[in-house]
Amino acid sequence: MVPTTATRDHTVSNWIPATISSRNGTGGMFTVASRNSRIGFQVHAVTGDQSSHNVSDVKFPVGYTELLMQAKEAAESALNDGKQLLEIEFPTAGLQSVPGDGEGGNEMTGSMLLIREFCDRFVPAEKATRTRIFFPEANEVSFARQSAFEGCSLRLDYLTKPSLFEDFGFTTKVKMADRVKPEDETFLVAYPYFNVNEMLVVEELYKEAVVGTNRNLIIFNGELDRIRSGCILLLYI
Repeated sequence: MVPTTATRDHTVSNWIPATISSRNGTGGMFTVASRNSRIGFQVHAVTGDQSSHNVSDVKFPVGYTELLMQAKEAAESALNDGKQLLEIEFPTAGLQSVPGDGEGGNEMTGSMLLIREFCDRFVPAEKATRTRIFFPEANEVSFARQSAFEGCSLRLDYLTKPSLFEDFGFTTKVKMADRVKPEDETFLVAYPYFNVNEMLVVEELYKEAVVGTNRNLIIFNGELDRIRSGCILLLYI
């Protein structure tokens, strides 16, 4: 995973992105646009698997509201295709931006707001208590409960806990078997890219709580393209 100088300090308030986009993907991944320096953007939607898939043109979203609806429809289509592991990318610094264009704290706050907006559209009210959202660390959960996720019925959880050496990039991994509940049906993981341990825990979550079950795992802004090798998730997305 490429090192980053961003911090988890959320220093902005009432921050709402004007427009967002998403990155390339196939199968269970949501495809909105691919950047080409000579022809601009090409927009497609892909469903099915590598042996049998359909590709169709999709209207490029004019704003994040339209994009969220496209993401909801794409995620539902992927789940209907039998996909259990999805990644959705929401660049938060503008419609034509890529991850890293914005300041780290702003991007994380933007991602949090967009995830809440997505959940409002994607998760039925009767399934809110069976949907567990994992944030990168325990402190992030506290911030979410006081801001974007205040008053909601969704279950909020965390992947890692701060340690005495947090300033040096060290955190304590959380055993996923202790976090998952029998009634959980869907896991949503929020931007697990800051520390490599976060993605390792996501891998553990997938292998121990999703594989061989009817559960689903959706990763938001995981920036999996930064992972060079060795992560089993890359084999399934």
